Amino acid sequence: EALPGAVDILPVQVLPPRTKGGERTVRRDVPIVNEQTIFLTGVGATQELSGVLSSLDALLEDQIDGVANLVGQVELLEQLMTSPSTTDGEEELHLRAAAAQAAIAKAEMELEVVRARDEEAYVRKTHEAELAQMKRSEELTLQRLAREDEAARVRAEESMRLKLEAAQKVEQARVESAEALSAIEHERALLVQRAAEEAKVKAAQSIAAAKAEAERENEGLYLRRLKAQMEQTRQKNLAILHALAGHLASSMTWAAKHPRQVFVFVGYLSLIFAAIFAAREAARLCRILLEASIGKPRLVRETSCTSLPRSVVSNMISFCRRRTNGDKQIEEEIFQDVVLSDPLKDRVVALAKAARNAKRHDAPYRHVLLYGPPGTGKTMVAKKLAQSTGMDFALMSGGDVGPLGSDAVTQIHSLFRWAKMSRKGLLLFVDEAEAFLGNRKHSKMSENAHNALNALLYHTGGERRDFLLVLATNRAEDLDE
Repeated sequence: EALPGAVDILPVQVLPPRTKGGERTVRRDVPIVNEQTIFLTGVGATQELSGVLSSLDALLEDQIDGVANLVGQVELLEQLMTSPSTTDGEEELHLRAAAAQAAIAKAEMELEVVRARDEEAYVRKTHEAELAQMKRSEELTLQRLAREDEAARVRAEESMRLKLEAAQKVEQARVESAEALSAIEHERALLVQRAAEEAKVKAAQSIAAAKAEAERENEGLYLRRLKAQMEQTRQKNLAILHALAGHLASSMTWAAKHPRQVFVFVGYLSLIFAAIFAAREAARLCRILLEASIGKPRLVRETSCTSLPRSVVSNMISFCRRRTNGDKQIEEEIFQDVVLSDPLKDRVVALAKAARNAKRHDAPYRHVLLYGPPGTGKTMVAKKLAQSTGMDFALMSGGDVGPLGSDAVTQIHSLFRWAKMSRKGLLLFVDEAEAFLGNRKHSKMSENAHNALNALLYHTGGERRDFLLVLATNRAEDLDE
């Protein structure tokens, strides 16, 4: 009532939801304090009180000056009254009246001073109340600004959320439209392709129908031409048969008259065929011998086979070392750089002794399977085994058999023929053996792989004294049983 414009009535106020996904709160006829009006009113009242206080201070100073003058006059009258020269009664009355009036005026002035002090205290209290009101107004203003900032932040977050949802919906709609457009394009392409195929089929059917119609129309001409060709061929064949029969009859007649010349001709012909067969077999044997001495099969990647002079020299050196140091010391020197656990190294050394004794007593070798992870020294152990037994070493990879296809069988036969030609015996090391020696029960094994496996089993199925087979793999369970 004192400040009619200090409170505004808001018809509708919508508050954001307190939790995400909640409902908004709607309030009606909400009173809102107009803090700016209260602040301006407080400022005006403070200025007005400051003016009133200044005027009261001036009035108080004037009253104090008047009281001081009256006090001076009263003191002067008292001096006159106490003076001996003043003996007249009338003057004394006048003086008493003046003193009474002065006392009255002094009392009135004191009352005015008290009233002024009360008013000053009232003004001071009022000013303090106004200052408290201003402080409260400032606090309300700060609270209102904080609420407005919080509401603005909530509105901004809500706006960002709505924009993000709108963007997601737009992107989803775009993706769906792109997928629909792609599906439509795919359907259209299928329809076009189907129409083109149908057109090709119709064109082929029409061409075939036209050709059939033309063949039906020309069937009589074709049959007559075919009969003429068959008759001509028959006449030619009869002429050839008559000529052959006549020549055979004349030959038989001549052979009956000259039997010795016939026997001579047959002998010469037999000698010619025998010479051709012998030359072919001799060339094949020479090729095998040359391959065994100066070449190596395609499947062999690495070998220690050398020429005859170097082989003789190496055999002599190995024989002298064994005579001088003994077999046990030679084995220790050969396997000293092989890093294995003690039980496994003992098994490898025992295997080397068994292979050397089998070679020394011309006994069949026992083939070996080495299995373990890559990089554990399988190839190194095989080389050391060949060096310990005094055999030649050859290395092949099972992965090289598959690319040969149908030629794999021929190359495997050639490999084992070459192995049999070694004078010291051959240790054949097959790395990655599971590549072509897989289990034959698997349906994925090709016919060429079956044939290559059968060719290997043909050469290694029995006892062998001319080569030692060492297989290496890291998947022993995949090998054929």
